[in-house]
Amino acid sequence: MRAYWDAALYCTPGEAYNIGGKTTMTVGQFLDLLKSLAKTPIPSRVDPALLRPADVTLQIPSTEKFEKATGWKPQYSFEESVRFLLDHWRREAAKEIAGAI
Repeated sequence: MRAYWDAALYCTPGEAYNIGGKTTMTVGQFLDLLKSLAKTPIPSRVDPALLRPADVTLQIPSTEKFEKATGWKPQYSFEESVRFLLDHWRREAAKEIAGAI
């Protein structure tokens, strides 16, 4: 959230900025990370019918422009951020289930 706050304070309106850390990974690696954090096994498979040969498999954005404008640096690793997000949605799901009982 601090990155978005810094963007509002220090970045030029209408300009594009990339906000993020230095971790790069493929979609498959991200899926593996999510599955490793799961509390139960999650099966997955690739459906060749859904693959497009022109898909970009790895994107590496530059955050230099944003960092120069704001002085911002990531405070958490990518894995920590994913865990925070997953834990948030676990709590939200638990509240939803509790409200339905």
